[in-house]
Amino acid sequence: MGKTKILENWTFTRSMPAPFDTEVLRRGKKDSTEESCLSVHNRMTRGRRATLNSVTLRGMLLAADIINGKSKGAMGVETENGQICRYYMETVDSSGAADEIRIFIYDPKKGNWRAAVKKGEALSPYPRIGESGASGKEMFLLLAYGSMVQGPIHDQEFEDSFRTFVREKDKGFPDMDLAMECAFLCCDNLYRRLENRDSLGAAGIPFRNDEIAAGNVTVIPTVRLKNGRYAVTRTDYGTFQVLERKEAVKSSGTIGELKSGYNRKFPLDEREKDLVPALPENYQVPVEVTEIVEAVLHTPMRVFMSAGESGTGKTTNAKMVAQLLGMPYYFFTCGEGTDETDLVSTMIPNIGGKEARPEVELPTFEDMVMDPASALERVCGNYEEEISQEEAFQRILSAMYQTGFQNGQGEKDYVMVESSIVTACRRPSVIEIQEPSVITKPGTLVKLNGLLDDGAAITLTSGEVVRRNPETVILLTTNMGYKGCRGFNESVLSRMRMIHYCEPLTAKGMVERVLKRVSGMERKTLEKMAETVCEIQKYCRTEMITGGVCGYREFEDWVWASLVQKDICGAAKRTVVAKAAPEAEEREEIYKTQILTKFEVESGAGGVKAA
Repeated sequence: MGKTKILENWTFTRSMPAPFDTEVLRRGKKDSTEESCLSVHNRMTRGRRATLNSVTLRGMLLAADIINGKSKGAMGVETENGQICRYYMETVDSSGAADEIRIFIYDPKKGNWRAAVKKGEALSPYPRIGESGASGKEMFLLLAYGSMVQGPIHDQEFEDSFRTFVREKDKGFPDMDLAMECAFLCCDNLYRRLENRDSLGAAGIPFRNDEIAAGNVTVIPTVRLKNGRYAVTRTDYGTFQVLERKEAVKSSGTIGELKSGYNRKFPLDEREKDLVPALPENYQVPVEVTEIVEAVLHTPMRVFMSAGESGTGKTTNAKMVAQLLGMPYYFFTCGEGTDETDLVSTMIPNIGGKEARPEVELPTFEDMVMDPASALERVCGNYEEEISQEEAFQRILSAMYQTGFQNGQGEKDYVMVESSIVTACRRPSVIEIQEPSVITKPGTLVKLNGLLDDGAAITLTSGEVVRRNPETVILLTTNMGYKGCRGFNESVLSRMRMIHYCEPLTAKGMVERVLKRVSGMERKTLEKMAETVCEIQKYCRTEMITGGVCGYREFEDWVWASLVQKDICGAAKRTVVAKAAPEAEEREEIYKTQILTKFEVESGAGGVKAA
């Protein structure tokens, strides 16, 4: 069948795991031609079908048991600068005298694998994969996990079907028709994305088949495990026993320490000075912020994107960028109904309160002859060193026409108000475009492509052509995994010069941040509360509770409410628990299992007793 080592013929002829073996025997076949069982990546033109793969199914079943908490093991990732660079998993076999822990590491960029088996204190290679050897089901476990969570190999079709498979597994597969449909679809999905990885492009799963052609997976060097070369920065399911955990985000200094070296020292008027953020100078600057600032200082890169859960600090990071560069900060918040016109300008009723723009001092003829670039800057605000006298003259005439047009608006029923995006593009600024992924109308953001390109310009409703100041920084921030969020048009994505995927704060990171904003509570109490928030996050993932949020904002709200109410449990019910789940039964279960088990109801905000 397959060319990939872990999809060779023998993987299809091995016996099926229960209860699928009985169902296959009853049906008399292990393939299906029904559309609901076929992956969107199945591009066969004749005889389209999906076939159950025994090894894939065994990996999926093992992953489901770890997710449901019915099997020892763990799954997590390592991130660098907010992006997943490796996937990790451990499985535990306790049937022998000593636990046997199997460890697999997958690099989605290179498509290579590392593995080891730990029994007692000894670390040995993973058994040879082949018809008479190991099945390599752990590889499919890791690929199923990677396809389910947001990251380089995420696939929405697989996630939707596999989450249903996991829920059915937890209930004992009461509906075998549904279980078989999910099994067919997931097997077909992984098979096509592995076998056709080269033709599928971004949808394909990178896999270095040549590395395991003989069935041997490269062993994980013991020294690399001991020195932390391979270390988990985010655990999604279970608890790792061999792999160590390390912090994903490291600071490069405080705002106060870094701002003098990064400030661009642009001349600003009084209004612009007021728009430069003034965050506390003892705030730690994350690595992703320094990367953006360094890129602005040393390269032509000016367009960036930050994606992550609510409360991970995306807007704070955007303000830090503006503060470090010493530039005005603007923001534009998108909504479902945002259209192309909203991104540029809006027509509003003229209620008589609009003041005409002040008269612009025109340059003299001598100014035009001696220094056309300075003459243009006096009128338009942009200094273009190589501009000719003729082009400068035309641009000045156009600007004066627009000034007259705007002044004349005061006599009309409606006036045009340009968006903050356009305002920020006129002068050196930082503009944050918030939540662009919630826009319903496809292709709306394409309107901005003219501003995102290097030779950036956009045409307003009035006909004015606005050129983006070459020093203006555009930063898109979005929650890509939330309800209502959609993917981006590829033409927009291609114009992002750098993309950061912000990881949720660890318990330690939450405490360090909240200590800079809140006083009056013991650090030990804050640490326990932050750990509880992380446990609630993990609980919601394990129980597949969706539609709620639980992050830093909820943690900080809980701290403030506890200080006011003098009741940690009561405050948790109205802050963290209230937003963690949409259903009353789910909230009650979270409150009982995650709050009451850790805090006593009568505990005050100043200290915590063990429950």
